[in-house]
Amino acid sequence: MAKYRKFIAALVGVAVLFAMRRFDVEVMGVDSIVLELVVSALTTAGVYQVSNDG
Repeated sequence: MAKYRKFIAALVGVAVLFAMRRFDVEVMGVDSIVLELVVSALTTAGVYQVSNDG
């Protein structure tokens, strides 16, 4: 599984975006596009932080 750490991190981010759209998650005072951009940025940061060992 260590070989697929970056893929798994990206998959989690995509799953969160999919769930947000599917279940119409809203945060008061924040447009959906801004929320999606924040989740995308956090996904990118998560993939970046995972080491390339394996």
